[in-house]
Amino acid sequence: MGLNSPRTSSEKKKMFEGEETTTEAQDRISQLPDAILCHMLSLLPTKLAAQTGILSKRWRDVWLSIPALEFQMHLRANYEGDMTAFDSFAKPKIESFTNFLDRLFAIRDTSSIKKFRLVFDHQVDSRCLNNWLSALHNIQEIDLELLVQREFPWSPLADKLLEILKLSCISLPNIPSSVSFPRLKVLHLHSATYVDDASVEKLLSSCPVLEDLQISRWQWDNVRNFVIAVPSLKRLTLDFSTPEMDLYDGDDYEDGVEYKLIITAPNLEYLNLIDYMSDSIQVSSMTRVTESRLSVYKILTCVQRTAEQTSNYESNVREIFRSIPNVKHLTIGEFTMNSLGESLDSRLPVFQNLVHLEISFYVANGAILLPSLLKISPKLESLILPQGITSPNVIGWFNPEENQVKPPQDVPECLLFRLKNVEISRITGRVEEEVEVLIYLLGNAMVLEKMTIWYEEYYVSGGPMDTTNYPTARRVQDRLSFTDKLMNCTRGSAACQLDIQMPELQL
Repeated sequence: MGLNSPRTSSEKKKMFEGEETTTEAQDRISQLPDAILCHMLSLLPTKLAAQTGILSKRWRDVWLSIPALEFQMHLRANYEGDMTAFDSFAKPKIESFTNFLDRLFAIRDTSSIKKFRLVFDHQVDSRCLNNWLSALHNIQEIDLELLVQREFPWSPLADKLLEILKLSCISLPNIPSSVSFPRLKVLHLHSATYVDDASVEKLLSSCPVLEDLQISRWQWDNVRNFVIAVPSLKRLTLDFSTPEMDLYDGDDYEDGVEYKLIITAPNLEYLNLIDYMSDSIQVSSMTRVTESRLSVYKILTCVQRTAEQTSNYESNVREIFRSIPNVKHLTIGEFTMNSLGESLDSRLPVFQNLVHLEISFYVANGAILLPSLLKISPKLESLILPQGITSPNVIGWFNPEENQVKPPQDVPECLLFRLKNVEISRITGRVEEEVEVLIYLLGNAMVLEKMTIWYEEYYVSGGPMDTTNYPTARRVQDRLSFTDKLMNCTRGSAACQLDIQMPELQL
């Protein structure tokens, strides 16, 4: 019978009843080796993988051999009642979940488990957590994301093959001298609590081959001097933005306490540093860093620190930039430029390898700072300004007569030979210096291929659009005037494509 031949009624009946008529109708997936089936199921959450056991006898026990166990319990997200009664709602579910895990570890071969991930938004019994980790003899990856802090048991991990350790909302006791992580390459610590400064150093010194370190802090983690000295480190991500502390409110700041950050990582290749918490930042040379994201600023410096302390902090921030002279991709977050001052070219190194620069100007005046940044970036090919040139927050009180900005007489090298792409967001078109900067870039960027501008409308006070005092006709005229100025200005690159993204006009 050919492939396209019509089937007889008896064949159709057999197929409907589940009987196999040809090899085409066979369950080919079930015929795969156990190793492949286990790998396939390991890509699913363990709860879903376990449900495949109802498919047939062939599948009943396959999920018990998967090398990755992943469990997620979001009790709070699924509870719609009064939170005062939450514990009575959660208790039986937690007991059921705990019993399930206990039985699972009792009946399966735990030596084949390579990854264990647990996401839980309620209290986990410390005894149970200790027992589960103790059963993982050949574990390579542990990922614990808890909402309620629990003390992490180091002892069950002694002499293990652990390569990846991710802990969130965990209390970390002092690591015993008998415990080390000779194979650990990835360590992520989010909202953890430590014993003291020394406990952090001791933990990191127990990871001789660590390559990827991520740490997000909160204010009350018991650490004042955060020291990161890891020669093997290649990627470092630090988030010291302390979202639970109002950085603008001095009453919430602990008087007399100084936070220090010290980084020694000579082989680092990637640095992502967000730090609004540290009073002092000390870094050693990191000449191998090729990509960096920096958002560094001590907001309280402006109102509570002496002039000497402020000067020392600004010196720290400049030293961070000096420590990464070979960076190729650099992102500078808002606030950071406020710690550098206006004369950047004499305070920062020349970034000879920088090809991509993304910078957010906040209150700082981008029209003053941008030429200096271009001057120290001779190889720059791509420039991104996600917050625009002058922050919309200062529109209404910025006085151009007090801050006369004149285009630099010397055109930076990157404009003449390198810059190909420019993207600028949040342009209102009503601040004269914004338009002057755009015209300057278009007129002097000799090899520019594309400039993309996202136009935004703000009321003169910097707040939401007031259509009463700023009528539609005026807004339309502003749009046309802004577009005409840019479209008709002299361009250094005849091939440059100018793309102005206008939002829908709100009547």
